[in-house]
Amino acid sequence: MKINYPKYLPLVKIPRETELIIFLIKEELKSRTLTNSFNEMGFDGSVCSSDFSDVIFSMIGFDENSDEFYEWYLEQLDAFCEEINLSDKETLIKQAFKFYIFLINKKNQG
Repeated sequence: MKINYPKYLPLVKIPRETELIIFLIKEELKSRTLTNSFNEMGFDGSVCSSDFSDVIFSMIGFDENSDEFYEWYLEQLDAFCEEINLSDKETLIKQAFKFYIFLINKKNQG
């Protein structure tokens, strides 16, 4: 019997804390993409923005809370948002996972 799982389901089980971080990143990417789209159209998209950065930083283990680090984070977030199509849930989830890996690598580099 063949089971057709959705393509966006992970192939391995990841810890719940990691799932939560990826979920928060996904919501952050979705919000930022929507905000950026509104800004490009000339509207104030700030009402659509969420900010889970402090929670994400804490859960990953970043000790950095400077304005420069936050600006770097937003620049990276914008770069990952460029690949997102909000009507395609799969690309959003893939980008969230890629961004999580990117942040973990940044953390490990020091």
